[in-house]
Amino acid sequence: MRRIAICLLLATVFASTAWLSMRLAGVRIYQADECRNIYSAQILTTGQLKNVSSNVSPFLAMISWLTRNSTEAVDFFVRGRFLMLEIFWLNLVLIALATGENLISGRGLIALLGACTLAPLWDYGFEIRPDNLVLTCVLLTWCAVRARPGGVQSYVIAGVLAVVMQSISLNSFVYWLPISFLILAFPPPGHNAPRRKLVLAWFGSTLATLVLIVFIYHLTGTWELYKSSLHRVSEETSGTNRFWPWQSLARLLGQTPLLLALVGAALLTLLTELRRGAKAALTWNSFWPEAFLFGIAFIALTVNPNPYPYNLLHLVSYGYLLAWRYASVRWRDTLQSPTLAPALVGLLVFAHLVPFGSATSRHWQWTNFRQEKLMRLAEQLTDPVRDSIYDAIGMVPTRPSIDFHLCCSKIRGFQDDSVRGAGDNLRAAVLISSFRTDWLSEAAHAFIRDHYVSLADDFWVLGKVLPKGGGSFEISRPGRYRISSLQGSDLAGTYPEGLKGMLTPEDKGTLSGSLDGLPMSDGAVELSVGKHLIETAAPDQAAIVWMGPKLERAHRLSPADHRALFVNWY
Repeated sequence: MRRIAICLLLATVFASTAWLSMRLAGVRIYQADECRNIYSAQILTTGQLKNVSSNVSPFLAMISWLTRNSTEAVDFFVRGRFLMLEIFWLNLVLIALATGENLISGRGLIALLGACTLAPLWDYGFEIRPDNLVLTCVLLTWCAVRARPGGVQSYVIAGVLAVVMQSISLNSFVYWLPISFLILAFPPPGHNAPRRKLVLAWFGSTLATLVLIVFIYHLTGTWELYKSSLHRVSEETSGTNRFWPWQSLARLLGQTPLLLALVGAALLTLLTELRRGAKAALTWNSFWPEAFLFGIAFIALTVNPNPYPYNLLHLVSYGYLLAWRYASVRWRDTLQSPTLAPALVGLLVFAHLVPFGSATSRHWQWTNFRQEKLMRLAEQLTDPVRDSIYDAIGMVPTRPSIDFHLCCSKIRGFQDDSVRGAGDNLRAAVLISSFRTDWLSEAAHAFIRDHYVSLADDFWVLGKVLPKGGGSFEISRPGRYRISSLQGSDLAGTYPEGLKGMLTPEDKGTLSGSLDGLPMSDGAVELSVGKHLIETAAPDQAAIVWMGPKLERAHRLSPADHRALFVNWY
């Protein structure tokens, strides 16, 4: 009965965890990198290879295949997130397997439960980024070579994964290169094959996989683009502000204090044994290999010029493997002690589970509801072929952008011509503001204020507000515009803000007067390129607002701060 009760409890915990991860994957705020990857995948699908701003890799191919039949931007992100959710759970299972435990045993289930409650993995584990797939490859390599040694077969798998990792992310060599050196120079026990055969198996599989991937790149016409990716990555890295990793590492103090304590204890124990000259400390039978893997991730984070918190994915995953190996060796007898078990359970709850719950619950405060609302509105206001959108991020992949360069250095170098486009008719019909558009030049911002009107602080469309009594204005992009009174224009600042103000009836915006000498009509009108004249009674003030191919009115948007549309640190 005790075993049945424990099994039911674990089943409930895992089911609840699975539901929570699915829910968060669907509603958590999107990051700028996710938008860039989705946008690049869509460009790859449409064949505009020269405009792809990310490394053309199997990761982008997966995303582009997944979104091939999508026509709405929200679908792109929903499908991408749930693909990454599957990879997220695969990584959790692989972490548990990499500990060397049997998943159908009690220790294996505890190892899986511990992996499922690593807060940094919930922060970034189901984001649409290639780092999660690189983590999968590293864990598969570790399982094949360290946790489940299989001789030549394991080394063939390791060789294949090394090349796949490099094709997924150009920076992944910081992981596969030292791991490969370790397993080739010092093969782990249990492979039952001479070192020469293991080395040949690794090099043979690496060469074969490399030839195959290069052939696929040539076949798809993306080889030159892949080679140029290295230069682009270097350019983007050098164009961004460098910062120290302490801000990212400091998160671990509140999110995984027990893990930090175990990792610190393991490293101190290892150093103590090395000072004593204990050669056994540097064998595969100790936890030294996991310390080596953790050290790789730590060095990769500290030397990274932009150590954003998503790099903690690797650090925490490998730190967990080190902590598990250390705890299983040092506390084997302690864990079975009936007197110390309650204390250890309490330590686990308050030093691991409570910090996990506190860190994960904050995601509910940062949802993607606003982002998806703006995506849908932007699509309603634009034609998928004729109209473009600009946001410096790529959050609406179903619409063309006036510029495909989405990296920091390019945005910071933009001038007003970049916002205007190559010609007047190429100007973006919709502009979505965020912290990225703050990097535009002052000339670009002046151009935006002169040619766009704001439905909200984070959403702008082509338009103009005229002085009282009307006046002349110029249309440089032909299309449908709504001409109304300023009070009924739905523009930001023309109606009471806040929840109470949003519930007040919308002003019809009826405007008496003439347009180009003809009586004013209700609803959206087609305006051609050139100058136009609106004449109204002196107290009335006219607003001209872009409506796109089908809308008659955009309606009010709730107030929002454009700097909160995307948040890198929270």
